[in-house]
Amino acid sequence: MLVRLFCGLLLLTSFQVWSLTGLYERGWIPESSSLKFYVLYPELTESFYTDSSSALLWNDSEASEMLEFQLSIIDRSEISPLFERQLKRLRFYREQELWFEHDILSMDTLIFYLSYSENAPLIGKPWYFEDKLHAKLPKPSPHLLFNLKRNLESNTLKEFVLSYAPPVGDYKQFKHSYSLLEDSIVEPIELYHQLGLKRKGDELLDRSSLIKRMSLVGINTQLIEPDIVYFDETLEVALLDFQAMHGLKADGVIGPKTMAWINMSPERRLHSLSLNAERARLWPQERDSMILVNVPSFDMKYWSDGEEVFESKVVVGKLSRKTPLLTTKLDSVILNPTWNVPWKIMVEDILPKVKADSTYLQRHNFEVIEKWRSPESLNPDDIDWASINPRAFPYKMRQQAGVKNALGLYKFNTPNRRAIYLHDTPSKGLFDTDRRAYSSGCVRVEDAEEFAELLIQKHTKKNFEDSTALKANTRVQLRKRIPVHIIYQTVLFEDEGIQYRSDIYKYDSMSNEG
Repeated sequence: MLVRLFCGLLLLTSFQVWSLTGLYERGWIPESSSLKFYVLYPELTESFYTDSSSALLWNDSEASEMLEFQLSIIDRSEISPLFERQLKRLRFYREQELWFEHDILSMDTLIFYLSYSENAPLIGKPWYFEDKLHAKLPKPSPHLLFNLKRNLESNTLKEFVLSYAPPVGDYKQFKHSYSLLEDSIVEPIELYHQLGLKRKGDELLDRSSLIKRMSLVGINTQLIEPDIVYFDETLEVALLDFQAMHGLKADGVIGPKTMAWINMSPERRLHSLSLNAERARLWPQERDSMILVNVPSFDMKYWSDGEEVFESKVVVGKLSRKTPLLTTKLDSVILNPTWNVPWKIMVEDILPKVKADSTYLQRHNFEVIEKWRSPESLNPDDIDWASINPRAFPYKMRQQAGVKNALGLYKFNTPNRRAIYLHDTPSKGLFDTDRRAYSSGCVRVEDAEEFAELLIQKHTKKNFEDSTALKANTRVQLRKRIPVHIIYQTVLFEDEGIQYRSDIYKYDSMSNEG
């Protein structure tokens, strides 16, 4: 980590000192100005002033405020020390009323921001999950620069800057939520305290703090009776909204999970809000035909012809076997599938159970084979299970089709090098929990039969049939492959408002590391 931090600092301090000759010659900025140390695109930035008769291009203060707000989102997300540096210098110039320096650096930083916005969906995934953006990016495309020049000429710079804001749905609502959290950092709200569980009818000695902390995330608390000390119906209504906002079971009971969300620090919320706003640039916004699995919300949605036609709870990979974030395509539905057990699962999960219980394979319909295409299985009684070394086991395992099969009755085939796909499961009880991270990486779909029937009806000429009556591994090919995106958003920007989810893989906190 120290090596990476050193490399980042080296990048920040190794920029060539440029002259911005034309701007200095005009006498707009003194030779002693620090501006030359901060401009990233000197020739390109200078060209906008050369082509203009005006000394200042940022005459609209709202445009300047809009840019700085969007830079503050990146700053709060902690994904780029370079953007952080530029923002600090812009604020310094503004506070010192160095308007020429502020104007020029605003233009240069906007160029950087446009390049960032353009490149984020293409190469930006590491910035949000692995490593920070330390170095400057290539110049924006000519198309973007042309649009920038055109908006400067038409005095629509504010609208232009806003058009490259992160895709957070209702932008006014986002700014309002952002401001509430910022204000609470300046004027902290007391933590909420209680003993045991609390539900409607119980006495609440710290009711005021509870109401204030729920209002911090935009929960409507105006109808709550302010002058009583017990858990009444108006408070329950607000609490149910709060629990739904955080993906909790909306039961109206204040327990440990609800308490954790109530007392989450505004700094942490603001970081997650900002990071996920920027992270949203990665995922597709046009949803004509696609399947979207969001890991932290344990949820899958399917859009067809621009409309959401299916939604289901899902189970994703546990912490030790995370579901990877990837883009693939669903090409077929496998009815009554068998399961070729991956090597890691066989070695770490199944073989230890077989060594402890020789009847395990038979009870769970596993067969031992020499190769995946072997027509005949081996007799497990011929294997000395007690003496085998799981990691040197020379055979493979396959689970026969049927209701006990780990894939259930439906496999949704998505060819990819990680061998990750969507499938049914016989373990339906797992969908009753809030935190559904139990799988070995693949995605288990609660309403798999309904999903399979929908796909077959929409994308084939076949009729949907009972899987158990069909031959094992009956493949139904879809006429058109459907894009599948497995994403990671702990803050969701939905039509009904901002939603928060747990950072189950700790990817949000990774951005705080160097």
